[in-house]
Amino acid sequence: MREGFAHQAVEDAVARERARVARELHDGIATELAGAISLFKLYLEKQKGVPDENLRNVFEILERSLTKVRESLAELRPAGISADGLVEDLRRQADEFARVYGIRVELSSNGGEDLLSPHQREVVAQVVREALTNVRRHSGSAICRVKMGFAAHPFLVEISDEGRGFVSAGLAGYGLVGMRERAAGIGGRLEVVSTEGRGTTVFLFGPN
Repeated sequence: MREGFAHQAVEDAVARERARVARELHDGIATELAGAISLFKLYLEKQKGVPDENLRNVFEILERSLTKVRESLAELRPAGISADGLVEDLRRQADEFARVYGIRVELSSNGGEDLLSPHQREVVAQVVREALTNVRRHSGSAICRVKMGFAAHPFLVEISDEGRGFVSAGLAGYGLVGMRERAAGIGGRLEVVSTEGRGTTVFLFGPN
């Protein structure tokens, strides 16, 4: 019990720090980049003839930088569960993920999410989000499947892709340490199966 409280305290502290960093990014770099882009757009629109190539290149660099900052903001913000529930939140995230990155996400669930505690639901949301980020950054896969079995005991969540995979030596470099810590924080565990050229599957097992 004491260990569980300690894990929760760590999770709460991490969440607060992530929220603080997200606020600073939003109020600082993101706002300034957006302002610079707006000024560049105004200037380029007023230019007669073909815009200066160097200025166009700077404008494109700024746009790419703002996109990356916004992606970081989305990953830093806490994945709180809305009133619509975990599954609906994940469906919306999956649709947005597919729209923005062109990676199709097939999401299915079995059993009611009310079988999980609020903390367990938050961990599921965090792990799925982190796994999707890994698919986007590292896998090269055009599809990702998320299967959630809440009726099973322990509950099981699988996130799989058909990408390039990786060898076991690279496991710690794919954000998996934090995912394992989140799983341990609810008394569960996280396992990863990956084969080069054949994709990766992340398994989140709930507590026994």
